[in-house]
Parts: sequence; structure tokens; C-alpha cells
Amino acid sequence: MLSITSTQRLALLARTPAAAARLPALRHLTTANPSSPDSATSPSASAPTSVAVDVHPAHQQEPLPAEVLSGAPPSLSKRTVRIFRPSNNPMQSGKNANLKWRIDFDALEKGDRWSNPLMGWQSTADPMAPVRLDFASKEDAVHFAEKQGWNHFVQEPHFRVIKPKSYKNNFVYRAGKIPMVHTK
Repeated sequence: MLSITSTQRLALLARTPAAAARLPALRHLTTANPSSPDSATSPSASAPTSVAVDVHPAHQQEPLPAEVLSGAPPSLSKRTVRIFRPSNNPMQSGKNANLKWRIDFDALEKGDRWSNPLMGWQSTADPMAPVRLDFASKEDAVHFAEKQGWNHFVQEPHFRVIKPKSYKNNFVYRAGKIPMVHTK
């Protein structure tokens, strides 16, 4: 039987969660001390007693999903969410503000929307329509959606491709095309 110390166990757990699954479930304890010089002469050294202690709980269960513990209605667990990276605000010129990922609920298939007759605004009876959750990374958002039991799809961002340009290209001769330059 393989026995490890508690410090070795903690070192393995700190590295990866997958290492915890490879650890033995039982720890072997012995009452005899093999490093002491008098252990060979003592009567207990000839017959050491060993005890196997169960380190893991007796009933190994999968953890409950968050949808069971949250108290949310069961219809919410059937919803589909979109995980995406929001675009830049058109009123700002910075490019560094859209590093977050967002979870947004899709519109219901039943079409619980109507046009308000007074103002013409679109109204909805969906309580999850205005909910938007922000995350630091795509993996965090996917993990949260799976933990909640939501169906999800990831919409990858579209990045702007800027062609390299040079100022001298403004003055390059083009056959058949004479630019008209006006000063007034």
C-alpha cells in the first residue's frame, strides 16, 4: 500500500486538481517507529500494528449543481445564454475597455414581446432579458454557465484588421488618374 505524508498530499493538490484524483483513498498508519534504534529490541517492534484510515468520505457523490441550490425556477435552467465579448463603445476611442466577457440571455422563443401602444417601445415579460453578467475571461463565463445548468454558445469576437499604410502612398503616380487639388 502506498502511503504519503500530509505535506506531499498538499503539494500534489496545489499543483493540479487532476493530481488529487490519483491520490490513494487510504492512508496507512503504523505504531512502530522504524527509525528508532530500540525498535528492533522492543516487543512491539516484532509485531507492528497497522491501521488503515479512510481519508475520503464514505459516499462519493458529485457536487450538486447550482441550479438545485439557487432556488431559481426550473424553467430558467432550460434557457440558452450567449457568451460573447462586447464591442467598443462608439463614443469612446479607447481599445482596452472591452477585455471582459459577458453572458446575455437570448430572447424567448415564445415571443413574449409586444409593442407599447403609447410610445412604440418594445416591452417584454421576460425577467431575465435585462440580466447581463460580466466575467474576466471566457473560461470563467463558460464555467459559470455550466455550473448553473444553462445551455450556452460562445460567440467569438471579430477583430478589426488594419492594413499597413504609408503616407507616401498619397503622392504616388497613378496612370490615368489625375488628382484635383484645390487650395480654396
